[in-house]
Amino acid sequence: MNKHCLTATLILLTTLAPLAAEVSELPKSGCREFGAVSIFASDSAALLISLDDAINSALRNNIALSVENFKPQISETGVEKEKARFDPTLSAELSSSERVGKSLSQQRRLNDSINNSTDAEVAVNQLSTSGTRTALALSQSRSRSATIDDLYNTRFGLELQHPLRRGAGRSVNLVSLRKAELELNWSEYELQGFVLALTARVETLYWQYYLRLRQLEIVKESLQLAEQQREETGRRIEAGSIPESEAAAAEAEVALRYEEQINAESQAVTAAVALLRAINHDSEKFWSLRPELTDAPLLKQIEQLDLCSHIATAMQKRPELAQARLLSEQDALDIVESENGLLPRLDFFATIGTTGYATSSGKSFSRIGDRDTYDISAGFVYEISRGHRAEQAELKRARVSHAMRREAIRNLEQVIQEDVINAFIEVKRTIQQMTATAATSQKQLEKLRVEEVRFSVGKTTSFQVAQAQRDLTAARIAEVKAAVEYTNAIIELFRADGSLLERNRIALEK
Repeated sequence: MNKHCLTATLILLTTLAPLAAEVSELPKSGCREFGAVSIFASDSAALLISLDDAINSALRNNIALSVENFKPQISETGVEKEKARFDPTLSAELSSSERVGKSLSQQRRLNDSINNSTDAEVAVNQLSTSGTRTALALSQSRSRSATIDDLYNTRFGLELQHPLRRGAGRSVNLVSLRKAELELNWSEYELQGFVLALTARVETLYWQYYLRLRQLEIVKESLQLAEQQREETGRRIEAGSIPESEAAAAEAEVALRYEEQINAESQAVTAAVALLRAINHDSEKFWSLRPELTDAPLLKQIEQLDLCSHIATAMQKRPELAQARLLSEQDALDIVESENGLLPRLDFFATIGTTGYATSSGKSFSRIGDRDTYDISAGFVYEISRGHRAEQAELKRARVSHAMRREAIRNLEQVIQEDVINAFIEVKRTIQQMTATAATSQKQLEKLRVEEVRFSVGKTTSFQVAQAQRDLTAARIAEVKAAVEYTNAIIELFRADGSLLERNRIALEK
C-alpha cells in the first residue's frame, strides 16, 4: 500500500468479472405494493437502483465508511509528527543583566561597582537519522562597567554529539517513524477490509431484497390461485358435484395464503430498509423512497473452479492477513529498540568556535576567524547501568510477542483457508441446488395440473389441490432462493479470497 492517506473516493466500473459460461437471467421483480406494513412515502414513487448504483451509493454515502475513512488521515499525522523529529529547529535568545555592588580599591576604599551586559544568540539545531545532534550558533555579548568601555565579542561555533553505542545508527533512530508508517499502512488495510465487507454486504442485501420481492410475487400468485380454487369449489358445490364440506378447506387455504402474504410483505419491507440503510441515498430519511431494482441475477455457470488458486489469492489479498504481518513487523522493531536499550551509553562530543572582540558590534563580526581567538573541546561520555533488569525484561517481552505473532499469523492463514474452502463448497452446493430446485419446481407444476384435472372430474378433494398448490409455491420460492444463494455464494467466495474489489474494479484513490 502506498504511504499516502486514502480517501473515500472509490470507483465502480463493473459488478463481477466476466466468467466464461452459459448465462441465464432471472425475471426482474415487478412487485410495488407492500400492504399495511409499507413505511414508504408513496407506492408510486420509487428509487430506481441497479446493483452498480447501490454499490456506488454505499461507497459515497455510507456513514460507517465515512467514519472509517478518517482513520488513515489520523494515522498520517503520526507519520508527519515522527518526521518532524529530524527537522532543523531555529532558536533565538536575548538577555540583559546589570549588577551594582562595591569593590575595594588599592587605597583600600570601597568604590561603587557597576557592571551590565547584553547577550544575544541565534542557533540552528538538528537531529540526524544516525543519531547525531548538530548545533550551529552565532552569539554576541556586550559588557560594560564603570571603569571599562563597551566590549563586544561575537562567536560562531559548531557543537557535535554523536552516539557510538546506545542510540547509534539509522535502524534504531528510525524505529518510531517506521512504527508510525506501519500504523498508517495498518489503517489503510483496515479501510480496505471495511470497503471489501461493505461491498459484499451491499451486493448480498441487493439480492436478498430481490429474493423477498420474488417471494412476495409468488405468494400473491398463490393467493390468487387459492381464490380461484375457492370460486371453482363454490360453483361445483352449487352444481351438486361435490359436498358442501369442501368449502371449508378452500376458505382455510385462502386464509393461509393471505397470512403468508402478510409475512412476505413484512420481510420485503425489512429487506428494503436494510438495503436503503446500507446505500444511504438520503441521509435524513433513508427509508422514505421505495427501492425498485432494475437488475436480476445473471446465473453464470462457471466452467472451472480452482480451490488452490482462490486460496493463493486469499494469502495475497486478504487485508486482515496483511494487517497481521504489519503487526509482526512492529514487534521486530520493538526487538531492535529493546536490544539497543541494553547497550551502554558512549557518546562522542566536540565543540569548536571562533570569537571576534572589538569595541563596536560591527567590528567584532569582522574579526571572527582571528587565529588567536578560538576555542575547541572534544571528549567522550560513558554511562552504564548495572543489571539492566528492566531492559532485559522488555527485550524478552518483545521476542515472546514476536514469536506469538508469528504463530497467530499461521493460525490466521488457516482460518482464511477454511473461510475460502467453505465458500468454495457453498458455490458447488448451490450449483447443484439450482438444478435440483428447477427440476422439483417443474414436477410440482405437473403434479398441480394432475390434481386440478382430477378435481374437475371429482376424483380428488379441494384439500389435495390446495396441498399441490402449496407444494408448487414452496418449490418456486426454493428455485428463486437457490439462484440468489448461488449469486451470494459467488460474492462470498470473492470476498473470502479478497478479490471482490478488484473484480468490481473498485480502487482506493489517494
